[in-house]
Amino acid sequence: MDSTPKPGSLKATRRELREGTWLANARTRASRRKSPWNFLLLLALPLWLALWLLCVSASRFIGHAITHGRPFLSDLIWPSSFAPALVYFPLLISTIALAMVLINYFVYYCVLPARRAMDAEDKAFPGTEYSTQQPILVRLTLLAFPIAFTLAVIGQLFL
Repeated sequence: MDSTPKPGSLKATRRELREGTWLANARTRASRRKSPWNFLLLLALPLWLALWLLCVSASRFIGHAITHGRPFLSDLIWPSSFAPALVYFPLLISTIALAMVLINYFVYYCVLPARRAMDAEDKAFPGTEYSTQQPILVRLTLLAFPIAFTLAVIGQLFL
């Protein structure tokens, strides 16, 4: 008895990936966005850059507070060689999700005409609506961001 997973769920995405239909379905889902209000979602890009820079600065501040400005194991070369990768790349990835969550909240709750237009576009594609996708994005952010920030602080200890 194979039940069809709820559209927009992680189970449905895994099923689409397994069946090889995810890309075609994603293109179909993306074609629904016709409203000019969707351009507000592009605000996630400058917000992403600002959050990334803020998090790098915060991790630098915390790393400096932990070591009191003194080098941490400066006689070892190997930690300092991969420290930049620990600082920059995890934060780069995790702040994407954080920026999208914040922009989605802003557009959905503060710009009512955009909310109505996007809700109307989502009706034809179950599983793409805000109430389904935002909790998934929030969970992803709550999982990825603390790990990435911790890695960034550890990386800052060796820079």
